[in-house]
Amino acid sequence: MNAGYVRLSRDDDKRNYVSIENQKLIINQFAAEQNLVIDRWYEDDGVSGYIFDRPGFNQLMVDLYQDIDTVFVKDFSRLGRHNAKVLLLLDEFQEQGKRLIVIDDNYDSSDSEDDTIGIKTWYNERYIKDTSKKIRRAIGARQKAGTLMTQPPFGYQRNKEDKFKIEIVQKEAEYVKQIFDLYLQGYGYRKIANYLTEKCVPTPSMVRHERELGEGKVTKRQIAVEWSDSMVKDMLCNDFYIGTLRLRKRARYTVHGKDQRVRKDEQYVFENNHPSLIDKVSFDLVQRLKKKRIKSNYRGSHGNWTGAEVINPFGSCLFCKDCGSRLTPIRRAVSGGMRKYYICTTYNTKGKRYCPKAHLIEEADLMEDVVIYLKFCRDIFCEIIAAYDMKEDNAEKKSVEEKRIEIQNSIDGYKSRLKILFAQKVKDLANACGNEDIINESYDALQKDILAQIHGLKKNLKELNDIRLETKSGKEKFQNALSVIDDIIEKGILGRKDIELLIERIEIDKDGFPEIELKYGLSDYIQHSPAWKMNRFENEIVFRVMRLIFEDGRGFTSARYLSQRLTDIGYPKSRTKLLPYIGLMMDRRIIEPGEKPSKPYIIIKSKNEIRELMEDFYRSMLSDNDKAAAYVYNLHEWGAVRRYASDGFRVYSENERH
Repeated sequence: MNAGYVRLSRDDDKRNYVSIENQKLIINQFAAEQNLVIDRWYEDDGVSGYIFDRPGFNQLMVDLYQDIDTVFVKDFSRLGRHNAKVLLLLDEFQEQGKRLIVIDDNYDSSDSEDDTIGIKTWYNERYIKDTSKKIRRAIGARQKAGTLMTQPPFGYQRNKEDKFKIEIVQKEAEYVKQIFDLYLQGYGYRKIANYLTEKCVPTPSMVRHERELGEGKVTKRQIAVEWSDSMVKDMLCNDFYIGTLRLRKRARYTVHGKDQRVRKDEQYVFENNHPSLIDKVSFDLVQRLKKKRIKSNYRGSHGNWTGAEVINPFGSCLFCKDCGSRLTPIRRAVSGGMRKYYICTTYNTKGKRYCPKAHLIEEADLMEDVVIYLKFCRDIFCEIIAAYDMKEDNAEKKSVEEKRIEIQNSIDGYKSRLKILFAQKVKDLANACGNEDIINESYDALQKDILAQIHGLKKNLKELNDIRLETKSGKEKFQNALSVIDDIIEKGILGRKDIELLIERIEIDKDGFPEIELKYGLSDYIQHSPAWKMNRFENEIVFRVMRLIFEDGRGFTSARYLSQRLTDIGYPKSRTKLLPYIGLMMDRRIIEPGEKPSKPYIIIKSKNEIRELMEDFYRSMLSDNDKAAAYVYNLHEWGAVRRYASDGFRVYSENERH
């Protein structure tokens, strides 16, 4: 049986272009001259000759071992353009006793002594390699010049009049922004993909296909009708959305070889090349979150909330102070509905044996504590920025380096005095006659004084090294933090993005109270205790509540009455938030639960007694010079609701809830 093999690919230029039909015509004419007929045809259209994994060629080789005797091809280049593989193929034909006829190269495997076959096949390979090199060189030159040769990503399109100009597609742009926002809110790749599919958002391939049809192009490209994890991931990684054109991200170094990743320092990067869809802060935050989630084996927000749509705003920054595990979100039924809490994962899954306390904290309480903390941090950051400004305005001020030298010299001087003191102590003890105790006591007092001086100087030196007032970048760090905090204060609540921008870690203690650490080492610059200021703030509310009860002439009070009055004064507090303060009033025997819903809390102390309590409490606040007295009456020790957090949520009686 006689077979003909024909092939056509993009490797062929117009000069060597021979259509499939023309190849068949040439083979048929040659066979007819030999009184032969081609019984079967094998063809590969649009397949490179450098590779041998071709459908038509593979089938030919399968049939070659069965009923095919002779194979006709127009020339060696149609058979293949890989020198070594073509030569091996010729040997294969001879070993199998099969006949191969190459018409244009005058080759017949049954009777051939042509010594130039290797040269011909080498030339065919060299041709495709040279062509490939020229193409790569041309593509590289255009990339180096900043020419985008592919279609712009989802959210962009080429300008119809100027193809080199990239413009935003508004509808697609909204979807891109939504994807970034959802990820910052805690959604994972899979959840975002499912959300987009459910909302019938067109996939990038669907948009591309529709756009090509509009341009009159016909494509065989596969179209995805559903969003996938990889689509979402690729979009979140693509800095094209911040206006950066990054070319030569992948490169091919051999003919028809696999594309390989190119190092970032070898890529062609053009900043501010086109309009951005995502701000750089949000984009950088997403990249940090991706790395963070990979390390923590993050699987998206899937807490035990009602419905999967509820997001954990604190993400992966919430930890148990005792065992170090993460806090997981849960929901609990309380009077009035469901409330959101965070609980130690170890305690929740393994029990008290592995972590003795639940470290339970309500999300609303945590959110409020963080906002209050940031408010106090704001004041401190303002002072630090003012210190920067003062330094910039004071040219005669000593340099930071001069201060460091001065302090270090003082430390060295005190250390020398300490050595002398030790030497003198040894000498005096050697000459002592029963007065060792007196000598030791005297020298110990001097030693403690010198060590205290050294400790104070070392602390000043550390602060000087940490704050770095001489650097502009330090000032910008505080200014950026201040901008985020101001935005949070204006909104009154933190979003997931705000938390990821500012909060490094939050540890919840056994009583359910947070210890907050800011990112970029900002917490190290806080000289005053935000916890103390938070307690002071709470103490002010305690005093206000006592005063309101004092002024309530009805003989009873209620959470509603106190909440409204506090709101009028400027302390926005709900009735639920007042429960800890009401608990304090009951602990002081100022009020007690009433028996009637109309009189939820009966005032049991007289006005004079309440006045005395107010005066004592107020004096304790005024005498707080060492920042210690405020802890005597702070809610972190007295809290009515949160005091019970570690043992489970306390359910109040009907009267207590009013």
